[in-house]
Amino acid sequence: MLLITSWLALQLNKLREKLNPGLLPGRAFVKGGMRLPVYKYETKTGAKKWYAAFWYTDWTGKRRKKKKEGFDKRSDAQAFEREFLLKNSRNCEMSFASLVELYRADAEHRVREGTQGTQDSIIDKWLLPYFGELPVNEIDAVTIRNWQNTVMSAINPRTGKKYSETYIRSINSRLSAIFNYAVKFYNLKSNPCLPAGFMGKKKAGKMKFWTLSEFNQAMAHVTNWSFRVAFMLMYWLGLREGECLALQPADILPSKIARIEKTHHRRKGEDKNGPPKTDNSYRDVSMPDFLYDEVMRYINALYDIDEHDRIFYFQKGTLGRALNEAAKAAGVKRIRVHDLRHSHAALLVELGYSIVAVAERLGDTVEVAMSTYAHLYPNKMEQVAADLNRHATIKNETPTTVILELERVEKERKI
Repeated sequence: MLLITSWLALQLNKLREKLNPGLLPGRAFVKGGMRLPVYKYETKTGAKKWYAAFWYTDWTGKRRKKKKEGFDKRSDAQAFEREFLLKNSRNCEMSFASLVELYRADAEHRVREGTQGTQDSIIDKWLLPYFGELPVNEIDAVTIRNWQNTVMSAINPRTGKKYSETYIRSINSRLSAIFNYAVKFYNLKSNPCLPAGFMGKKKAGKMKFWTLSEFNQAMAHVTNWSFRVAFMLMYWLGLREGECLALQPADILPSKIARIEKTHHRRKGEDKNGPPKTDNSYRDVSMPDFLYDEVMRYINALYDIDEHDRIFYFQKGTLGRALNEAAKAAGVKRIRVHDLRHSHAALLVELGYSIVAVAERLGDTVEVAMSTYAHLYPNKMEQVAADLNRHATIKNETPTTVILELERVEKERKI
């Protein structure tokens, strides 16, 4: 009897599609207040379950059958069918959670895996709990403003303070990116984040970094050798945390070069090495002698390590706690792990290196390095002027008279 009922329901679905080719299968039942056809069955253990079975047209135009079992309630099976069909029809009556599934599936082939992990953590923590069950086309600017107020007042349990302005901005940007995706591909009329306005700031306030003295003071309180070597690599080479954690013995060359060609991240419970952040991030970074010697001594002390094993066993987050403890014990200002990279840039600027050299060593473009570190150069401009004065070849001449003299020489050449 169950098989006959299922067969009849499937035939009705086919007939409905044939008579109304533009109508979403199952949609008429929802709009008319009727139930979507789902079916009850009994498992081998005697448990009563529900399943959904229906036909749909995929993106290539082919008709396909979809079946999913294991639902405890009729309503759960109906909800699955409804959401599946809404997603397949590019209809923004789908839930925000369904839109996120589509967004993530699309990003899987377009975004670096490490970046996906960062995006997933924001979506899971800040977006899905608030918007997950809401229909996409019912999320308006007022709803988003209320959510923004919740985020801006949230307290970071690790620090006891509100989250940073840049982090809050990244949360808002992720929500806006998802709505832009819906506008472009799923017929959403407009992005509700735009009238709601943004929260947070693109750039942090004054950049924090450690001087060499502050770094040495903090390192005196780091007793874990692995942590100390990692901190040294980031401070003296300007490595990103993921680049540092991805290092293998094979990456430390006898020529005292650290070869950067991957980054470490953790996604879906798995440790993975992937390509670095940008194409510029692929680079060879020269190591000072004392750092090379310390790193090799550390690697040689590791038990049974292969050339392609990671030399650091810990994850992101572990270093942050250790750095905070060291700063507190040393009585120096607290900085983030990423600020060790900024500290290296500040050290290079202080030593007189150009922004081009800084960018090359950090694996940034010159444009990115300028926007990030240009404020470290103002006093260097005075030094440039002083050096130009010292190297002037014509004594007691002002810049104007020098230019006039050059113009006179040029005219004589033409004659």
